[in-house]
Amino acid sequence: MTIKMSTLDTYVNDPDQEIKNITSSFSQHVQLAGKDTPYRPRLVFFDFFGKKSFGIVSRSYVDQTDYISSIAEMMYTYKSLDASSCILVLDSFLIKGNKNVGSCLYCYFINDDSAHMVCLPYSYNDNQVVWDLSAQDSQSIDLKDHDHTTQQMIELLYVYSHISNSPFRFSDLLSYYSSMGYQFKSFKNLNVSYIDYSKTK
Repeated sequence: MTIKMSTLDTYVNDPDQEIKNITSSFSQHVQLAGKDTPYRPRLVFFDFFGKKSFGIVSRSYVDQTDYISSIAEMMYTYKSLDASSCILVLDSFLIKGNKNVGSCLYCYFINDDSAHMVCLPYSYNDNQVVWDLSAQDSQSIDLKDHDHTTQQMIELLYVYSHISNSPFRFSDLLSYYSSMGYQFKSFKNLNVSYIDYSKTK
């Protein structure tokens, strides 16, 4: 199995580098916070030229329903920012034959026309992440053909990337994110003013 980088070129300029950034970020998280500290869902949005514009990490969540809600809240940024693509990173189990056989980072590459999933299996050696490079894989996904991806997640990603008009202004989303404990960063000057509620707590 291998990652077909050529299939990911339509989402970002340098998919190989983006995947290296993701694995490096996760490895650093484990080293600093420990393997028992949850790696929260995170999204990076890209502009028309395939360059990073905005990144966000989920707030805390209390159960699976709240977990899904946090992803949906972050996905509102897609249309509000008029992004051309995004990458959603989730830490989950590696399932084969309906059995849990390990751990995996699932990276969803999404744009208006298509979606791909990249699977990055890993294990631990103490607090060090060991990546199983030979088991890394990528595949195209859609509403009907989506092995290893839940129907709920596919529908969520499709709906929130295909909203005709964003129900929220980007500035309002930033204010909301700051009030709820999301961590976010702009990779370029977005010229947006918002109320930073994190500074009032």
